[in-house]
Amino acid sequence: MKFWKILTLISILQTNAVFGTLKTLDRMVALVNHHIILDSDIRNNIYMFHNNIYNVNNDISQNIIYYQQILNQLITDHLILQVATQQNINIEYNKLDQMINCIAHLYGMTLDQFRLHLHNIGLNYEKYYSQQYRELLKKSICDSVLYYRSNILMHEIKKTSKESNTVNVNKQFKLRHITFSLPIQPAQSQIDRTKDFARLLIKKKASNNNIKELMNTYFNKEIIQIIKVQETEWISWKDIPMILDKHLQKAKKNDIIGPVVSYDGIHIIEVQDMRYKQTIFPITKIKAKIFTIKNSHKNANIIEQLLQTKEHIEKSNTTDDMITKKSQDIHINQYEENIIYQDLDDFDPSIRRVLASLKRNEISIPVYTSNGWRLIQLIDISILDYNEIMYERTYLYLLNKKFDEIMKNWIQELRSASYIKIIK
Repeated sequence: MKFWKILTLISILQTNAVFGTLKTLDRMVALVNHHIILDSDIRNNIYMFHNNIYNVNNDISQNIIYYQQILNQLITDHLILQVATQQNINIEYNKLDQMINCIAHLYGMTLDQFRLHLHNIGLNYEKYYSQQYRELLKKSICDSVLYYRSNILMHEIKKTSKESNTVNVNKQFKLRHITFSLPIQPAQSQIDRTKDFARLLIKKKASNNNIKELMNTYFNKEIIQIIKVQETEWISWKDIPMILDKHLQKAKKNDIIGPVVSYDGIHIIEVQDMRYKQTIFPITKIKAKIFTIKNSHKNANIIEQLLQTKEHIEKSNTTDDMITKKSQDIHINQYEENIIYQDLDDFDPSIRRVLASLKRNEISIPVYTSNGWRLIQLIDISILDYNEIMYERTYLYLLNKKFDEIMKNWIQELRSASYIKIIK
């Protein structure tokens, strides 16, 4: 009996020693309302921005500065995401899926290959997906705050619009848009280092059209977490942010523009194609939600089933997740949903005719196109003349310039209204 007591005591002591060791591996450094920030969270971010693709900085005093910067940024992130929870703000998953598909395409991979690639470099796809979702959610919230808190007067818009370069509204582009996301209120060192990497990327792309090699060279486990990619269909110059005007003045096909710094990150623009198409004013702008079932022409029951889906949406204001579920229920694996905001004339003719017949928020009957069967919902419609379009571009440009000031004031208000405890 004594033997078993001694053995039990030794086991308890060993267990406590193990757990004591584990506890020292990580520690809580801050409490933001009911959310915890760990030491490992901060150190991982320091590594990504400061020790990733450049020489490691062993200066202790500098590391202390970095530590405090990252801690403040993580506190801000928690406060913003808590706003999303309180206000029940969400991001449509299809938008995120499209972005991740574009990132995979940038790497020359299918989505399945990209998943495997993430696994091979030590990234869990679900965690990666969740992180990208949070980044899009933060951007959506900040954009909303920016619009509501901005105070831009008409005389300021008119003055800036006159001073800006004249754009050729008949010029259209197909673009690949790469964004390296930055924290809210980034440190200058974070901006500088990300710009340096963007320049390396442009140089590599210009030399041999293969940026995958560069991405693999520089610790892509970290780089891939801050990169976002979008590819546009034909987009008019008037619909492109004014911050790019001077770069697009003399742009040619295959040119690479950047790095361009804006409030939401460091941007690289690849001009994949260009064309001229006469723009006639006034312009009818359409915001539409298009549900697409690809390769559905072989399904004889698709029309009936889509009509059932349409009826279900109209009766119960069904969410996109429910529509996806309905698609799965009828054994369709090629479901896509897009919210598109563009000129009516730029839509496919078959979609254009349907949109012209719809009222706001009305959903069409199933429509067959070259991409498969679709349901089309008209969300909004507006008619704009030349001056209105130029003023809109200028307004967005001025918003970009006021972002830092507006965010600083808003975040200070959030901090003042929150319980934040720094644990030394």
